[in-house]
Amino acid sequence: MLKKIILSISLMLCLNIAQDFEMPGLGLYAGGIMGTASGDAVDNLEDLGYSLSGPMLGVSYATMVGDFPLFMGAGLGARSFAYKGGHDGHDHGDDHNHDEEDISVCFQYFDMWATIPYPINDSMNLYGGMLFGIPLSGKETHGDEDPEDLDDEQLPNGMDMGLVFGLGYALPVMDGALALNLGYALGLAELESDAGGSNNTWSHSGFFMSLNYDIPGM
Repeated sequence: MLKKIILSISLMLCLNIAQDFEMPGLGLYAGGIMGTASGDAVDNLEDLGYSLSGPMLGVSYATMVGDFPLFMGAGLGARSFAYKGGHDGHDHGDDHNHDEEDISVCFQYFDMWATIPYPINDSMNLYGGMLFGIPLSGKETHGDEDPEDLDDEQLPNGMDMGLVFGLGYALPVMDGALALNLGYALGLAELESDAGGSNNTWSHSGFFMSLNYDIPGM
């Protein structure tokens, strides 16, 4: 896995050599993610699938590091998954019938990321890089009921890490200051929690979409 990461980053660095970039500087972004999970800790959940979650809110900064462009940022992020039926192995201590209802789980994170863009044309670019996240809180939603806060012991331990790949498109409004980003985040970290005393691990992945606004003059 480490060799694949190094190879991917090296390839993007090579593609960007001798490119002429105009970096926008400081910006703001907002979006959401359609996430899922995989691993021993969730494999026993019935109909494990995707769940829409958010928000993704933060600050971005685009600059040149030597001859290479770098797009980075930090802010709120999210990880999520959904399932129907089956029991997750935890003692929820409530009156829900966990064998019959749709259940979604969302974790709020503080994310830090950095990507390297490669331009396709004046309006579009491909990018790839790394994502790091620290869990802040979590919620679980049963059917149409209000979300319930997860206990601290149900939150993932340690830092999440993953790869991000995507496509950026500068919208033909506001002199190109507003851009749409579509991408995929692939979790590499094996996460675990203290709930239930289980050593089973899981990882998050998902498709994300965000709007990025480049602040004029910044």
